[in-house]
Amino acid sequence: MAMGKTQWTSVVLVVGMGCSPMMSAADVRVTPQVGGSLVYSDNLKQADSDRQGSLITTLNAGVGIEANGVDGNALSLEYTLDQLFYSHDGNDNSLYQTLRFDANKALGEGFRLDASASIDNIAAAIDENANADIFTGDTVENKQAELGVSYRSNPLSDSNVTGRVFVTASNYEDDIGNYDGGGAALRFSNGPNVRDMFWVIEGTYDYKRSKGDDPNTSFVVLREEIGFQTVYRWVPFMRLNYENYSGTSESDSADQLSWGPALRYFFTKTSYLEVSYNFSETDDISDFWAGAVYLNPSPRTSLRASYDKRAFGDAYDFLFSHRSRRLTNEISYTEAVTNYDRETFVRDGNIAQANVERRLTWESILAARRTTYVFSLYGFELDALNSPSREGDEQGYGASFSIDHQLSRRLKGTAVIDYRDYTFKNIETADQDDQYWTFSIDGSYTVNAMVTLTAGAEHNNKSSSLANNGYDENRLYLELNVDL
Repeated sequence: MAMGKTQWTSVVLVVGMGCSPMMSAADVRVTPQVGGSLVYSDNLKQADSDRQGSLITTLNAGVGIEANGVDGNALSLEYTLDQLFYSHDGNDNSLYQTLRFDANKALGEGFRLDASASIDNIAAAIDENANADIFTGDTVENKQAELGVSYRSNPLSDSNVTGRVFVTASNYEDDIGNYDGGGAALRFSNGPNVRDMFWVIEGTYDYKRSKGDDPNTSFVVLREEIGFQTVYRWVPFMRLNYENYSGTSESDSADQLSWGPALRYFFTKTSYLEVSYNFSETDDISDFWAGAVYLNPSPRTSLRASYDKRAFGDAYDFLFSHRSRRLTNEISYTEAVTNYDRETFVRDGNIAQANVERRLTWESILAARRTTYVFSLYGFELDALNSPSREGDEQGYGASFSIDHQLSRRLKGTAVIDYRDYTFKNIETADQDDQYWTFSIDGSYTVNAMVTLTAGAEHNNKSSSLANNGYDENRLYLELNVDL
């Protein structure tokens, strides 16, 4: 739900099981769930004109299962059904479902089986309406499933081997971006008994087969470091990097191979500076210097930054993390090649196309005695891997701030401000720029140990450079929840 406040009447069953297909001697916690709410919107279709108001009645039912057994065996499932009834037109009544499923089981001799599945309702196309809101009906259902087998050798041996192979599938209600495929990941490194040398060899492979008319795609990435252990704080080694991205066409395909000597200097046992000179075996990439720094002054603080060259050119990576008793901060910047990403899909875009995604995120959480403050900020750029054209490029940024305050033992209040900005670039027409604002406030009152009453209000606003593409909407909602 848009306001994210659905509560549940719940009954909890705790069962001790001798065995199950995924568990062994597991404790299983089963939570049946029911609930409901009333939501009034004065612009249900979020239209620029011809506003349509409606009172939506929601009835919810679901189940949650948590199971934990020996050897790290675990299973988690959350499944819900949301039935929406509209006062303005019964033909709009809809049933939505959500699913979260994860399971992990030891197979013996270092092998493990893992499985996951999900059902979500996401925005149909972010250039039309980026609000993934089931009340408006402007969403598509996405079903995803993945099955994998992983392996880990004895970590105390002379060498460590970890790996995983998997198969995956994704299906959308409108059949845009359906695919199946699979992949593998392997890491081979020295063990703690090896004193003079060290090595790290990592590789990943990802293959996606389109269920539509799009070509199949495959990504291969290999990284290798081999050198001597610390010699008076100095660590000399050789590095090799290889990437091969086979996209839908030459414009989103590229490969890169580079190798060269490198040197690390350790300030402390966990902090170092690294520099390398790399010989490029790729015609359009010249030889280059690269470097990295990793600082870990305390168990609560770390910083990592690096510069390199990859198949798409200059590449940067950054991560800062700090935790104190009340404050948590994390800032990260990453660059990666992606495709089949429905969260950034635009209506006339090619979802199978390989893109370079550059993403910055920052989250701060301050937990005071009665109040929790959360601030988050993000920005991203998306462009075709190897194309000089800016057609179809995207960029966006946003920020949100929330306050959760315990006014009294029974009364809690929450306020949220959220802003997002998207730019969609075109060659033949003007760029499209959309801005979204959301303001919400609510209060939850605990009548007694069983009954909770929640009431709130929300305002949504969209402005756009395209004519007749904006809207504003006001909502009121009321929920009564009983826990048995």
